[in-house]
Amino acid sequence: MPVQERRKSTRSRVLKGAKIILGTSSVMDCVVRNVTNSGARVQIANTVELPDDLGLTFDGGYSIRQCRVVWRTMTETGVKFVRP
Repeated sequence: MPVQERRKSTRSRVLKGAKIILGTSSVMDCVVRNVTNSGARVQIANTVELPDDLGLTFDGGYSIRQCRVVWRTMTETGVKFVRP
């Protein structure tokens, strides 16, 4: 059976370096694999200790999108952009 698409907006496939912001002083490099207006699929080395709430920046920290983890595997996570 094909998987039903649940996204409300169309995703764009990308391969873009970004940074995950944890709290006020921790930063992790990541790769964004696809993005929509409401979220993104992010690839990192290990998602085990990744908190449920985090920041994501595409421009080195000039702007930070607040995110909530909605799913995860060992090396990828799906995040939803949340408004502060």
